[in-house]
Amino acid sequence: MLKALVVDDEYLVRAGLCQTVDWEEYGIEIVGEASNGKEGLEMALQLRPEIIVTDIRMPHMNGLELLRHLQEQRLDCVTIVLSGYDEFQYAQEAMRLGASHYLLKPVNIDELIETLQRVAQDFERLREERLAYDRLKQETPAVSSHFWLKLLFGEGLDHADVAEKLALLGIDIPAASTVAIGVVSVDKSAESLAAGQQPLQIERCLEEALQPMAYTYAKIVRSSPSEWTVIAADSHPGADAVARFHEAGDAMAQAMRARLQLTVAIGYTTAPSIYVDLHAVFLTAREAAAAARLRQQPVQYGAEDELPGIRKEVQRALGYIRVHYARNITVDMVAASVHISPTHLMHLFRKELNKTFYECLTEFRIEEAKRLLQYSSYRVYEVGSQVGFGDAKYFSQIFKKMTGLSPSDYAKNYT
Repeated sequence: MLKALVVDDEYLVRAGLCQTVDWEEYGIEIVGEASNGKEGLEMALQLRPEIIVTDIRMPHMNGLELLRHLQEQRLDCVTIVLSGYDEFQYAQEAMRLGASHYLLKPVNIDELIETLQRVAQDFERLREERLAYDRLKQETPAVSSHFWLKLLFGEGLDHADVAEKLALLGIDIPAASTVAIGVVSVDKSAESLAAGQQPLQIERCLEEALQPMAYTYAKIVRSSPSEWTVIAADSHPGADAVARFHEAGDAMAQAMRARLQLTVAIGYTTAPSIYVDLHAVFLTAREAAAAARLRQQPVQYGAEDELPGIRKEVQRALGYIRVHYARNITVDMVAASVHISPTHLMHLFRKELNKTFYECLTEFRIEEAKRLLQYSSYRVYEVGSQVGFGDAKYFSQIFKKMTGLSPSDYAKNYT
């Protein structure tokens, strides 16, 4: 039953409104009467009625001031304003302040009853809409997870299908976003994984570890009994999505170990758009997670393949390049990360790969630039910046030297 509050400074008007109409017949109960706006506001905030019938002219606080305060307090109610023939301008202001209906004094009982019937019907319709919305809100996470699992497991959604599903789910991923797919593999021997609340605890732990990264969009889905997959869209200007997700992976692994005493191996890779083959990206990330577990390391980028016959220091240096290529890295920084001198690292690159350190760095940057030119909407100078070239002209020169095409011609030929 709906609750109603009547606010009018004239006792006879209040009594007439309350006693002339059989409110309960229309599913309404009068829960209070107030003789002025100030008293009416106090009662409204205390009783939270769905319907307020109020006069315009009252002492202490008039009807317009009451409406203004109700609007400020965001009280979810329907207001019916009573006004005289000479107060039409007040009625207009009342409607601007959110009044749903207004009636002229003296109040016509038939008109009041008709208004109450409409209000009751509106509330019933609103209640049904809210119930439907609440059901949808509860179901949306499951529907969203199902959608991502279909993409990850390659169930054939084309570009239009993906765009339609994203719109229906209210997921806004800008076209220029880099998408990271991270597979979090939990140690299957962990006894606590079988506990009923453990999967939910794992998901919450991963979500909280991701929050500081402030991704444009992030979703975690359970892709197997002991595996969770993270989909993270990154649209920060100039952001190095690979390095950022490596940091996120470290944070997730540390949080799982510290809070849940679980050991995880995280493999990840990136895609230049949400519309590429995410199934292939997912498989690469899953393979990287398996490799991370074999190597007993918490996080591994999907491109970090073992190079047979190549010394570990060089392989680790190449791994550093793959993660941090978009930053202004130097041989000194990479050498420090693998715990050898810069001179020795440069010597090893020459000996093991027959290339200089900077040739390897440039080659990787150009390969990433080719990928962005094919699959993203970045402009040429933006691509150069994304892969670590601070000067757009220099980037174009190096790109043409290594591919035989300018960046713009390459984009035209391969998109």
